[in-house]
Amino acid sequence: SAAVEMVRVNYVGAVSVLFPVAARLEDQGHGIIVGLSSVAGERARRSNFIYGSSKAGFDVFLQGLGDRLVGTGVHVMVVRPGFVHTKMTAGLEPSPLSVTPDDVADAIVEGIAVGREIVWVPAALRYVMSALRHLPRPLFRRVPI
Repeated sequence: SAAVEMVRVNYVGAVSVLFPVAARLEDQGHGIIVGLSSVAGERARRSNFIYGSSKAGFDVFLQGLGDRLVGTGVHVMVVRPGFVHTKMTAGLEPSPLSVTPDDVADAIVEGIAVGREIVWVPAALRYVMSALRHLPRPLFRRVPI
């Protein structure tokens, strides 16, 4: 039941809210939707595959919504943070590229200012995840993450 609840919150809940929000913004002819995805949605890990799968679905939804809204005056930006020091991650071992909520907020503000579609926080995660995404599954299973 915890797995289903996570999917409801991270995917179903977000999609159910964003459809009417997107319609309203489209009607007014302008607006920005910022969706907080996660690097966990890029490649499922055994330690958090349910969370990762819910974020993967949400990430793809945001990308598709952004494509659908092109030309309407509404912009969609996907934010993919890595490990963020929050209440949710308290007690967990932080990764080497961990960030604070303020770092994520700063990246969002900058991303909006320049019209980015995808924002990685920190930016270096874009390259790390590109490498991990392309590792063959048997090798990826051996990576201690």
